Amino acid sequence: MKKVNVFLSILAFVLMSYSGAAFAEDFKIMTEEFPPFNYTQDGKLTGLSSEVMVELTKRVGHQMNAEVLPWARAYGLIQRKDGLILYSMTRTEAREELFKWVGPIASNKWVFFTKKGSGIVINSLEDAKKVKAIGAYKEDAAETFLKEQGFTNIDSVPNDELNVPKLMGGRIDLWIVGELQGIHKAKQKGESDNLEKVFDVKDTQLYIAFSKNTPDEVITTWQSALDAIKADGTYDAIVKKYM
Repeated sequence: MKKVNVFLSILAFVLMSYSGAAFAEDFKIMTEEFPPFNYTQDGKLTGLSSEVMVELTKRVGHQMNAEVLPWARAYGLIQRKDGLILYSMTRTEAREELFKWVGPIASNKWVFFTKKGSGIVINSLEDAKKVKAIGAYKEDAAETFLKEQGFTNIDSVPNDELNVPKLMGGRIDLWIVGELQGIHKAKQKGESDNLEKVFDVKDTQLYIAFSKNTPDEVITTWQSALDAIKADGTYDAIVKKYM
């Protein structure tokens, strides 16, 4: 009987280990059009964060099976289902307990842009509350931040690229967006020379978010792999491509 109990204990341990390994290797990875961090170009997923993810998944033995989805949809899915990854996500106090985190994988300064020559001067967040409309990206962390700060003049869109023609057409006065993202999106629309930064809103960090019920040992494995990428110079080489 003792031998049987020992065998059953070993078998249970093996099955638990296998289950944990299978879970760790079976994430569905989601991302969005969020240039220059993650975006599609010529039908291929690229960007600073995407290149980091390619290297990271290689080191942890996971397929880079990323699917590009609208942000609001992906953000909702990862809160409802296990076994999901979403990158790049701004790590905020409001989101802290909703997910498990690996990172940071990039820095992203939020700024207010206006149309060059608008004459709009912003010296504080209170100044920004006085303009008619601020363009924002629906369900984005920057939009949430403005709401938390008491802004009532937010004009949100489901696709952040729409804010470029809205800004140039005078339908919004300011656009809150990551500085590198805003420059990239305006350039794609041929409007980069007409964009003017008027205020630095907040320095933020981008992370890889995992479903909340992800085992801690999985997070430790991925974080250790990311730390190694940064330590051996691979990360810096990727970042330089986008600076």
